[in-house]
Amino acid sequence: MNRAFSISALFLIIFLMVLRCVRSADDIVQDTCKKIAANDPELSFDFCMKSLGSDSESRKVDVEGLGLIGLRLLQAKFSGTIEYIKQLQKRKSEPRLQKALSLCLLAYSTSERKDLTPFYKAKRYLDLNIWVSGMITSEDTCDTQFSMKGGMVPPLTKRNADVYQLSAIVLGIMAIL
Repeated sequence: MNRAFSISALFLIIFLMVLRCVRSADDIVQDTCKKIAANDPELSFDFCMKSLGSDSESRKVDVEGLGLIGLRLLQAKFSGTIEYIKQLQKRKSEPRLQKALSLCLLAYSTSERKDLTPFYKAKRYLDLNIWVSGMITSEDTCDTQFSMKGGMVPPLTKRNADVYQLSAIVLGIMAIL
């Protein structure tokens, strides 16, 4: 009977350790999002949780790994926004919209860099900070184009907001590191 108790206790301990590891993986995303959202009132904690949590690798990494995930998400959203602007330009639309889209494309294209991952892996956070800040500027410049053109429905509001949020996540994680 003593042996059965020992085996049961061993399984219980292993189960609790595995449960704690799984809980810790979820905690790292939550803790990281809490920290960076506390330092940036414009950053949505829920957006951070949803974005970083959407990658299955987020359960297996540390804060540095979360930064890499955030950077990949940002680059994908940024490149996707450039492609979306190009698609919108192909549609026949009023000249004011075309002009605003052209200015948005110019703003985004000047900040586009094919892959920032090597900078991140080399811990060149100052260089990354400059590029990511440029991405935020692109988003802001694009938003301004539509707000200046009264009466126009801005077609990039959601995408621009996502670029801003993802940029804030990456910058916030770099600040932690």
